[in-house]
Amino acid sequence: MTALLTLDGLHKRFGGVTVIDGLSTELRAGEVLGIVGPNGAGKTTLFNLISGELAPDEGTVTFAGRDITAARASTRCRAGIGRTYQMPLPFGGMTVFENVLVGAAHGAGYRGRAAYAACERVLVLTGLDGRANTIAGNLGLLDRKRLEMARALATEPRLLLLDEVAGGLTDPEVAELVATVSAVHDEGVAIIWIEHIVHALTSVVGRLLCLAAGRVLADGDPAAVMASPQVRQVYLGNIDLPPDEDGVDSASISEDTP
Repeated sequence: MTALLTLDGLHKRFGGVTVIDGLSTELRAGEVLGIVGPNGAGKTTLFNLISGELAPDEGTVTFAGRDITAARASTRCRAGIGRTYQMPLPFGGMTVFENVLVGAAHGAGYRGRAAYAACERVLVLTGLDGRANTIAGNLGLLDRKRLEMARALATEPRLLLLDEVAGGLTDPEVAELVATVSAVHDEGVAIIWIEHIVHALTSVVGRLLCLAAGRVLADGDPAAVMASPQVRQVYLGNIDLPPDEDGVDSASISEDTP
């Protein structure tokens, strides 16, 4: 199957600090990929490179067969890449429906009845249909997280980037959010999900990637990746990333490890 998203040799530096270091991976249409890694591993920077908020210093980003490396974030959104942010920042004085309508109108380009129909569909999908007329600033954390997803989904993405949407939630709330993410996947949307709550990830994703120091340390079956001693040590911050590719015991991680 042709890849929906291909990242080839991405590098991103800020001054003398390399944040993304030769990263390459692919995502198939409808696939759900989880990303884990310690703080500072480059996870959010990677999302910024995919969504177009940052340009890579080297490498290419290809989406649906089109090189979008130089494309603006707005162009990528219209092409089918939606994203959420770690800290939900809705338009607090607007209703839930109005917030989602902004995504449908300006992200997907819908007008009139089509925009309203798209909003209604997304609100049902995210469990916010009963809160449509609630002022967004009055929502609790779980519903703000749902609204963050709903605004991204209103742009009609083929690929949804979720950035720590479960953070700060209670266990029952995490379970509710996982059910929402699963429902989105059932609609055929491909997902890349960065999350520190690993059990939430592994209940949804079919593949897990561990990122450390801007490089792919492991990429494969979620259980095998999390069982890897190298992943556990790096994720817990006990050791540094091995100095070169040959220092990684690839047989204990994944055949896809670079």
